[in-house]
Amino acid sequence: MTQSEEPPKTFTIDEANALLPHVTPLIEQLQGLQRSILKTTQQLDEAAGKLAQGNGYPIRSIKNQISELTKHQLQLIDAFQSALDQLERLGCLLKDLNIGLIDFYSLREGELVLLCWKLGEDRVRFWHTIDSGYTDRQPLE
Repeated sequence: MTQSEEPPKTFTIDEANALLPHVTPLIEQLQGLQRSILKTTQQLDEAAGKLAQGNGYPIRSIKNQISELTKHQLQLIDAFQSALDQLERLGCLLKDLNIGLIDFYSLREGELVLLCWKLGEDRVRFWHTIDSGYTDRQPLE
């Protein structure tokens, strides 16, 4: 952390747990948007492949399809960024969207650490040092 950076917002275990009802739907929304973005990307790749091949495909129709898919893709990306911004405004650090892994800055015995939670867990139960990660997480109790 450089001198110009503000220290991160820190959370107690209770404060982090109190955010989970807000965090959970955002993670689920981000995961759904990610799946939609990947699906639309695949559809765009297929349409571009048809356009490149020629093979009697109606070019105007393919161009319209690509235009609509691109517009849809941009809307999905905007929605994804909006949900990600909401998560960050809460003070959460998204570590792995696929498993829904979130960290919260916290203080433990005066040291800055990360409280660690993942989608499906009923509450924050683990922590790890700033320099380690999910595989090194330790139980809170």
